Amino acid sequence: MNEQRAIIIGSGPAGLTAGIYLARAGFKPLLIEGMEQGGQLMTTTHVDNFPGLGKTTGPAIIKSMRDHAERLGVAFAMDQIESVVREGDRLVLKGMIDEYSAPQVLLATGASVRKTGLPGEAQYWGRGISACLHCDAAFYAGRRVVVVGDGQSAIAAKTYLERSGCIVAATLRPDQVGEFRGEGGKLAEVGGIKVDGAFLVTARIPQTDFIPGLERDENGYVVTHERVLTNIPGLFAAGDCCQPHFRQAVIAAGDGAYAAMAMIGMAR
Repeated sequence: MNEQRAIIIGSGPAGLTAGIYLARAGFKPLLIEGMEQGGQLMTTTHVDNFPGLGKTTGPAIIKSMRDHAERLGVAFAMDQIESVVREGDRLVLKGMIDEYSAPQVLLATGASVRKTGLPGEAQYWGRGISACLHCDAAFYAGRRVVVVGDGQSAIAAKTYLERSGCIVAATLRPDQVGEFRGEGGKLAEVGGIKVDGAFLVTARIPQTDFIPGLERDENGYVVTHERVLTNIPGLFAAGDCCQPHFRQAVIAAGDGAYAAMAMIGMAR
């Protein structure tokens, strides 16, 4: 059993920021990265709203944060956690590779985008296809885009894009798209419509179902109290696996800092 003082599950902005704060407080935390290092930000090729960095990329942000955390003494482990259960005064984590335990654990596993699986989606993801309005709408001001989705979310996305200066050529359900086609390595056509970009407004899938007894809402997001506390003693949650109103890297990082400070304050 790999025993620790504090463990973080997840290597996105929330988890890495929490690691930095915990390390500075002398906790020597272990961060379990999972099989997708860096989370959803690793698929973001254009970022211009992370304070102080200017135009950059998601992978560059994650590398900088990881280097910072490692320099301060955060330990990293590559493993996929399959369950978290309370045993006495500690939480026991069972992974594919090892078992771990700690009195305090932070869940920062994020939420993945439910992709359409249509032809061309993987090829043009980040090259014209985006799932983050707040991240990428500004890059498409004055350019033609489509919204892929339905219901109120698609209507709200269309309004947001138009307010951001985008020309919304159409709103398409995934079954109306057919395929994503490109030209010169970039997206050029969706559902027979010539465009510069496409915004997916599909369901998010929070990575939370491996913890028995964890209080979640109808969509699988962790229900938190006092911002970062869960219904399981010693288990904290931060970032997009919770119930975020806005999904942004800087907000997730702030949640991670808040969670770490709560963990420090409540440590025995």
